[in-house]
Formats: sequence, structure tokens, C-alpha cells
Amino acid sequence: MDELASPRGLRLRAPRSLVTGLWLLVLVAVWAVAVRVLKISEFILPSPGSVLEWIATRPGYFLTATLSTLRLTLVGFGVGIAVAIPVGFALAKIRWLERALYPLIVFLQTMPLITIVPVLVIWLGYGLTTTSILVAFSVFFPVSVNTILGVRSIPHNLFFVTRTMGAGPIQTFQYIDWPMALPYLMSGFRISLAVAIVVAVVSEFIASNDGLGYVALRGVRNRDTVQIVAAVLIAAALGVIINSAAQYIEQMILKKYRE
Repeated sequence: MDELASPRGLRLRAPRSLVTGLWLLVLVAVWAVAVRVLKISEFILPSPGSVLEWIATRPGYFLTATLSTLRLTLVGFGVGIAVAIPVGFALAKIRWLERALYPLIVFLQTMPLITIVPVLVIWLGYGLTTTSILVAFSVFFPVSVNTILGVRSIPHNLFFVTRTMGAGPIQTFQYIDWPMALPYLMSGFRISLAVAIVVAVVSEFIASNDGLGYVALRGVRNRDTVQIVAAVLIAAALGVIINSAAQYIEQMILKKYRE
């Protein structure tokens, strides 16, 4: 039985979560003590209490900003994987296409996203379209590469067996390509989601009028360190929640296919 699905696996996960929570509490305690003992100015580093108070007095404001960032992350992620998966399968199946396009994909991936922001803003203006493209761009490479690796990992004798049994391309994809490549795809999804959250916040900072990135930008403009730290902490918490949800979904999907 898969350990993740076993009672033992469940018991092992609980202490790990507890340790993570304790570490977070320790970090917050060290932060609070350092600010008080070293008498650090609120302008340089606000105390945890000041940050929590700032958030508590503006719950609707931060909820709206968080939902905006979440929407951007999911939209950009969805667009990115919708393009990356078919491209990855095509490059894995058609060698000459991979030789022609893979260098271009690597070139685009190594190009800093910040360099294309001015062009996108000129073409599309500020808002969800521009920021979604930036997030989708960051998602495309890890998902497409993992798709290629997943398809290439399939033993060739499986394709030979399916052909001798008269299976067509659709059946081969349904019963061989997709299930065998799925673990690689899920890994690519998890990696790209972590990247997508970061890119979403940064893109809101430079090319949007809403979201947690824009909240941080307003803090910079107002020289309000408390607002900046609050936005960063909420973005980090959102990232942890999304990553945990992604891991849970990955385990459920892979468990289903193993069965």
C-alpha cells in the first residue's frame, strides 16, 4: 500500500505539520523580541503586532486584494498549462519539431520577464490580461519540459504492444501517454504554481491596479512599511495554502491512477 495513503503515512504527516507550525511561531517570537530588544524603528521593521493590527482593521481590503491575486494566479496558471501540455506532447512525439522549437523555448525562458513588461503594457495596458500573460509565461516552461520528460520516460515496448492490439492514437494517449506522463505533469504543476504566485505578486506590483502586489506598491508610495510587510506576509500565506492544496490534489490524483 502506498505510504501516503496508509495510516502510518497519515501519522507521519501530522508531526511534520506540527513542526512547521512551531517553527513559524518561533520565527514570529524572534521577530517580536528583536524589534523590542533592539528598539528597531517601525519604519525599518514593524512588529508582528503592528502588522496584525493593520490587517485586522482592514479585513475587506486585504480579502479583496488576496482574491484578486488568487484569481490572477489561477487564470495565468490555467492558460499556461493549457498551452504547455499540448506543446510538450507535440515536442515529445515529433523529434524534428523539438529540434526546431526547443531552443526557442529555452531562449524565451532565460529572457527576464521584466524586459517584456513595457511591451505588454503598451500593447494591452494595465490589468488582468497583461499580468495573466506574465504568469502564463512563467508556467509554460516547467510544465512543457516535464511533459516532454514524462512522455520520453514511457518504455517503447508499450507503444509496440498497443499498436499490435490495434489501438489508435486516441486510445494510446488515453491508456499509455497520459497515465504514464501524469506523475511528471503533477510535479511540473506544483513547481509552476509556486512560481506563478511569485510572478503574480510581482506583476501586480508593476502592471496592475489591484492585488497584493499593488497593496505593496501603495505601501512603497506611502512609505508605509507596515502595509508592505502585511502584503508580503499575506502573499506568503496564500502561497503556502495553494502549495498545500496542490500537494493534496496531486496525491489524490496519483492514488486514483495507481489503483
